[in-house]
Amino acid sequence: MVARLEELEVLRAQDEVVAATQRKELEAELAAEKEARAAEKRALRAELERANARAERVKEDFLKYPEFDFLLAKKAWGYFKDGFWGCLAQFRSNGYSEEEHPASFLNLQQALENLGDDEDAEDEEEEQEEGEVGDGTEANIPNSPKP
Repeated sequence: MVARLEELEVLRAQDEVVAATQRKELEAELAAEKEARAAEKRALRAELERANARAERVKEDFLKYPEFDFLLAKKAWGYFKDGFWGCLAQFRSNGYSEEEHPASFLNLQQALENLGDDEDAEDEEEEQEEGEVGDGTEANIPNSPKP
């Protein structure tokens, strides 16, 4: 029985040596893999920096390109040309209820007429203010001839 225990101890010691050796091999393999991944990461970062620098140069060149101004003006004209009417169409197509929320600016003709009425009212107020004197009497101010 003692011999059997000694034999088991020897086998266990051998297994521990084999396990320690395998552990060291795996740790070395892991360290090598980590180093390889770190090197790959550095290479990818360098490549990314080069790509970003190139993209920045290409962007600057594009902005200096003579046709860019033409394209920009064309796009801007599209917004100005269809801007108000396009906005109005979207406003109406998205279910805006004019009955619940009347918006006078949606009726361009009515808005222009109201604008004219506002200007007339302002002119009348200015004339009244000019015609009044400090004690409430009206002064006779001659009208200047209109060209």
